[in-house]
Amino acid sequence: MLFLSVIGESVTGFILTGMENKLAALPGLIILVPAMTDLKGNVEAAFGERLSTMLHLGLVKPIIKVNNAIKHNILASFTLTVSGAFLIGISAAALSNLLQIKTIGVIRLSMISTTAGIISSVLLLPLVFVFVFTSFRHHIDPDNIIAPILPVIGDIITISAILIGTILTMKLLPIKPVIFVLLAVLPFVSGFAKKNKRRNKLPKRYRYFPIIKQSLPILIFCFAIGITSGIFLQNARKIFLIYPALLALIPQVVAQGGSIGGIVGSRVSTALYLGSAQPFKLGKEVRKNFTAGIIMGLVVALLVGIASLIIIYITKANAPPLTQIFLVAFLSLFILSTLMSVIAIFISFFSFKIGIDPSNVVIPVITSIGDVTGIIVLLAMIKVFIF
Repeated sequence: MLFLSVIGESVTGFILTGMENKLAALPGLIILVPAMTDLKGNVEAAFGERLSTMLHLGLVKPIIKVNNAIKHNILASFTLTVSGAFLIGISAAALSNLLQIKTIGVIRLSMISTTAGIISSVLLLPLVFVFVFTSFRHHIDPDNIIAPILPVIGDIITISAILIGTILTMKLLPIKPVIFVLLAVLPFVSGFAKKNKRRNKLPKRYRYFPIIKQSLPILIFCFAIGITSGIFLQNARKIFLIYPALLALIPQVVAQGGSIGGIVGSRVSTALYLGSAQPFKLGKEVRKNFTAGIIMGLVVALLVGIASLIIIYITKANAPPLTQIFLVAFLSLFILSTLMSVIAIFISFFSFKIGIDPSNVVIPVITSIGDVTGIIVLLAMIKVFIF
C-alpha cells in the first residue's frame, strides 16, 4: 500500500510542478496547499478509520447502504470540509496580511479553498466506502489501507480541485452568490443531522454532533499548522522558483511521513479498543507496530528517493544534481517517519486515556504535525545539501 502511496504522491508532484506558473502568478495560493490537503486527508481518513473500527466492533456491515451510521458520518465529513475550507481561506489571508505577505485577497482565497473543498469532498467520499469495505471483505485490515491510501488520493484530488477552484474563482464564477450558496449549505446539513439524531442508536462517539464536537477543534488546530506550513513555503518560494523540480518533493516527504505515522497510530488505536494494548504501556502489540513503522520508513524513504529522480527526469524541470536530490528525499523522509511513529503512539494513548475517540484525533493530528515538521525537515535538508 505504501508503494502505491509513493506512486500516488508522484502524481501529486507532477500536478504541483505543473502549477508552477499559477503559484508564481497568484501570491498566497501556495499557502493553501498544505492546509487544504491536510483538511481532506484528515476528514476522510478519520471517517475511514471510524468505519474501520465500527466494522471491527460489528456496528456496521461491509455493504454500501445509507443507514444512520453512514448518514451521520457523511454529513459530519461534509460539514467539516465546507466549514474548514472556508476558514482556511480566511485564515490564510488574515495571517498573510498580519505578516505583510502579498496575496490575492481574502475573498478569492476563501472561494478557492471552499470550492476546492466541495469538489474534493464529492469525489472522495464514495472512495472511502470502496477502500474500507472492499479491504474488510477481503480480510485486509482497513487500518493498513486508510492512512497510506486515502490521504494520497485526497492529495491528488485536492491539488486538482485547487486548480479547478482557482480557474472558476478567477474567471468564471460571480463571487458574492457563490459565497451565499456555500454558507447556506451548512445549516441544511446540520439541521438534517439534528432531525435524525433521536432515531439513532449508535454509540455517542459515532453520532453527528459528537463527531463535529471532537473533530472541529482538532481540525482548526491542524489547518492552523497547515497554514503555518504554507507560510514556510511562501517564504521559501525563491528556492522553488530557482529549482521548480523541488516542488515534486513536497507531497512525497510530507505525505509519506504522516502516512506511516497514521498507520502506526491507527493500528494502536484499534488495539486499544480491542483490549490487546493498554494506554502508556509498551506491550508486545505497541512494540511490534513501532518496529514496523521503522522498517516502513526505511523502505519508503528509498522508494521516494528513486521516485523523485524519475519525476525530475520526466518533467525536465530545472533541478540541482540528482545525488543531492536523492539525499534530501531519503534523509528527510526517514527522519520524519521515525519521529511521526513515536508521536502517533503517544497521541493514541493520550486521546484514549482522556476519553476522546482516537479515530477522530490520530490521523488529523499526526498528518498535520507531519506537514509542518516535514516542510521544516525538507527545507533544512535542502539548505544542507543544495544551498
